[in-house]
Amino acid sequence: MKPFPLRSLKLLTGIFFAVSFCYFQDTPALAQSIGDDIPRIDHSPKIDGILSVGEWDNATVINVNIETEPGYNTVAEVSTKAFLMEDGDVLYVAFVAEDDDIDQVRAFFRDRDGIWRDDRVGVVLDTFNDERRAYEFFVNPFGVQADRIYDDVNRNRDDSWNAIWQSAGKLNDKGYIVEMAIPFKQLRFSPNQERQTWGIDLVRNYPRDRSNRIANNPQDRDISCYLCQIGKLRGMSNLKTSRNLEVIPTLTSTAIQTRDPAAGNWNSQAVDPDAGVDVRWGITQDIYLNATLNPDFSQVEADRAQLDINNTFSLFFPERRTFFLDGADYFDTFEDLVYTRNIANPDYGIKLTGKTGRHTYGLLTANDESTSFLIPRALSSSVASLGEFESDVAIGRYRMDIFDNSTIGAVFTNRSGAGYDNTVMSIDSVLRPTEKDTLSLQATHTTSDYPHQIQTDFDQRSNLSDDSLRLEYRHNDERWDWRVGYTDVGKDFRADLGFINRADYKFFVSTLGYTWRADGDSFFTRIRVALDYDVTEDQSGLKLEEETEMFINLDGPLQSFFNGLFGKSKTYWNGQYFDEQFNQVVIGFAPTPSLRISTQIRYEDVVDFANTRLGHSKRYRPSIDYQLGQHVEFSLSHTLQKFDVAGGRLFTANLSNLRTTYQFNAKSFLRFTLQNSYNKRDQGLYNNKVQSRSKSLTTQLLYSFRFTAATRFFIGYSDAAFQDDSLNSVEPINRTLFAKFSYAWQP
Repeated sequence: MKPFPLRSLKLLTGIFFAVSFCYFQDTPALAQSIGDDIPRIDHSPKIDGILSVGEWDNATVINVNIETEPGYNTVAEVSTKAFLMEDGDVLYVAFVAEDDDIDQVRAFFRDRDGIWRDDRVGVVLDTFNDERRAYEFFVNPFGVQADRIYDDVNRNRDDSWNAIWQSAGKLNDKGYIVEMAIPFKQLRFSPNQERQTWGIDLVRNYPRDRSNRIANNPQDRDISCYLCQIGKLRGMSNLKTSRNLEVIPTLTSTAIQTRDPAAGNWNSQAVDPDAGVDVRWGITQDIYLNATLNPDFSQVEADRAQLDINNTFSLFFPERRTFFLDGADYFDTFEDLVYTRNIANPDYGIKLTGKTGRHTYGLLTANDESTSFLIPRALSSSVASLGEFESDVAIGRYRMDIFDNSTIGAVFTNRSGAGYDNTVMSIDSVLRPTEKDTLSLQATHTTSDYPHQIQTDFDQRSNLSDDSLRLEYRHNDERWDWRVGYTDVGKDFRADLGFINRADYKFFVSTLGYTWRADGDSFFTRIRVALDYDVTEDQSGLKLEEETEMFINLDGPLQSFFNGLFGKSKTYWNGQYFDEQFNQVVIGFAPTPSLRISTQIRYEDVVDFANTRLGHSKRYRPSIDYQLGQHVEFSLSHTLQKFDVAGGRLFTANLSNLRTTYQFNAKSFLRFTLQNSYNKRDQGLYNNKVQSRSKSLTTQLLYSFRFTAATRFFIGYSDAAFQDDSLNSVEPINRTLFAKFSYAWQP
């Protein structure tokens, strides 16, 4: 095995120590402590959206009255009070959110995690008080839940995480009331502290003419971190230890029929019932073990379709599977080296994640009976598959908190089988030398051994090894934002368990932006203008692209926005340079509480990659979201792309996504989804043989009932149809009836 890249390690070490000797400034304290220890109660309140007499009398009461957006730490125009108390097992939070015009309250019955445009209240909890990671729990006026994890190091929010907790909400003639019960065993925190100290922010989102954010803590826009500015919740002494164990058996049954349009007959597969089990064990409150046997990694809802024409790089789809989502943020780094959708068909999986003091760590091992991975290049990427070839997966992550809100860490991944191996070793750091500046850096080394099939099909050598280095310095204050970044990825760099779809390039980028802000009385509450310059070359020094861009971002009334992107580039493709230019506008607004409209328009001179020439593309993407009453939601988007070259219209591409949901209540819904794609090509304008038309149509009808985040029942039907030049009409090729039940047992 080739040793870790010495040149990258030397450079990283030099930068690290240079910055370390700089003055790491303590962040000014804006937020205030909640006050005395929050009270411990003997009798739990009923979580029903009603503050019954006596239930919350002993709670700590906090005013949530500071508008942080669009106003800058101004007094909120509506009154909100939060109530906090605990009983040793559960943290109880209630909100009384007043409103002078309840007809304007934006609240609808939705599925879990779908309330981010609604009126909502919530609590943010930094349970390790390390100002790096926090849980967020939000509820809308009908009690619909949303939860997510906020990573302040990588500035990322992940709403795929789900906890098991209770909530209820009710509208009344003065506004609405929300109650929450969050079990401590759903949270990770240090178990060795007799008296806990957590970071806390209490938040109300108040979407009206503007999207207003109200909290109990002010926010300084000249400080680039969020969690370093929130208040402190103290108390929760000697929290009870409990059997923090969840066992989630899953039963899935699927009946599938497939059809070859040329043969005409349907072929039925035997009904396939399958059982599995997931286990989540809190060894301590800061160390968790996840295990799965014969896991059901089926994805109930289809990924949203993406337009994939005149595109040379693989598309990214998010992870949705339960086993991988719990503690997924423990594996995050600057580079996307852990992309668990690459683990397609495992028999088992084991994961250990934890945080002890300043040390955060994660270990994951699994097998995979279907091995696929990306082969990245300078100007394209391919998906390689070994078919039903079993490989073993091992992933390790370590991170240590240093200085003030800074980190240093390492990642190791390995995927191997007979004649195949890929190993990734990486060190990374996020440093904050001042309250406004962030330096992110990561150096990675990879080695790969490929079997004969991959060598032949993808023109790869049997043994590969290479390095990557990524650096970025960012500055953010109330007015100015700028960044300087450099990325260097070797030609033979491979990260088969990550999502790295480009290799063999060096990339330099610089951006400078300025923002004007105003309160909600001005027509525009935010105007940002930015300039960006970047240049890309391959490892031989060949310039691949030189690009200049200008950004314009506006926020206005009726929750309106305007995002403009204008630029030009000199782009290399297949031995030639092309002068590209692009103009893109994305606009949208919400004229009523029930309606949101947006559209994307993009005109560009862009390379026709299939035929090595310059073409002119026009792309339109209108979308509409409409809420009919409190229970029915329509979401429709359509993408139309027209691509012209010398000689005529090269292709016309259409892609439609329709989703209609009847939400019975906060726990159950019936959803119909339709995805339709139609591409039409002029064969005479292509150098190689192509289909003159290709159509695909998929539909799905899905019913879901959710008892809790992990106890859920699905039943559904889906089908797919296809047409190309060999068919006279759109022909059905697949139909599936499926059911899935999972139950969270907490002994």
